[in-house]
Amino acid sequence: MRLTAAPSPTEVRSIELPWGLCSYILKRSKRKSVGFLIGDHGLQISAPLRLSISELQSIIASKSTWIEKRLRQWETRSKQTISLSSLLDESKPIPIRGEPYQIETLPARSKPMLNPWTKSIALPACENSVQRDKAIEKLLKSHAKEVFTHMATKLFERQAAAQRLPHFSIHLSSPSSRWGSCNSKREVRLNWRLVHYPPQLIEYVIAHELAHLVEMNHSARFWAVVESLMPDYQTPHKALSRMNPAEVPVL
Repeated sequence: MRLTAAPSPTEVRSIELPWGLCSYILKRSKRKSVGFLIGDHGLQISAPLRLSISELQSIIASKSTWIEKRLRQWETRSKQTISLSSLLDESKPIPIRGEPYQIETLPARSKPMLNPWTKSIALPACENSVQRDKAIEKLLKSHAKEVFTHMATKLFERQAAAQRLPHFSIHLSSPSSRWGSCNSKREVRLNWRLVHYPPQLIEYVIAHELAHLVEMNHSARFWAVVESLMPDYQTPHKALSRMNPAEVPVL
């Protein structure tokens, strides 16, 4: 392998592919293989530190068809992305656990509140949209942590003994390309924007990540654990596979 000068950790590059000029964000790291991801900013490629640009371009060219397909899907999703800020500007309801919540305005310096009984979100009057957006994001994250923790606890108590589920901790995240993750430290990270979706979809993502506490793969044994946690998981699994984190309201 030909060595090159040490590149910057992240850079924007482009390559001419059969279907046109493709720009991408290149990230270098101490990895052994090349990784492809379609994120908020389009194509992102992670490559080993010592991989030459010519070798990288050859690998990219071999993935040309896949890249074109995924970029077209990303462009379509980007046009469909909902802005939480625009929903607030237009006084439209905010989806919470699959149901529309109306926005109510409180006097300035009041405490923001989310009421599941009246399906309403009360926000204090803010000087500008930036303050307002920060207030509702903080409120929704707090509600998400409460909902996710409650659901995860119920699933854990239901099958902990049968599946030998170890204890875990729940954390919020906001990635652009995944709903959740689980690591060897037993940290279950859930995309907080799942709070906009119906309970069945939220429960499926949680069951999926809890199953990784037992099987850190997607083997038949893994799916057996998922089924034990959520017998009807296939319905939300198929529904979620047609969705994308970029399609839920974002600030």
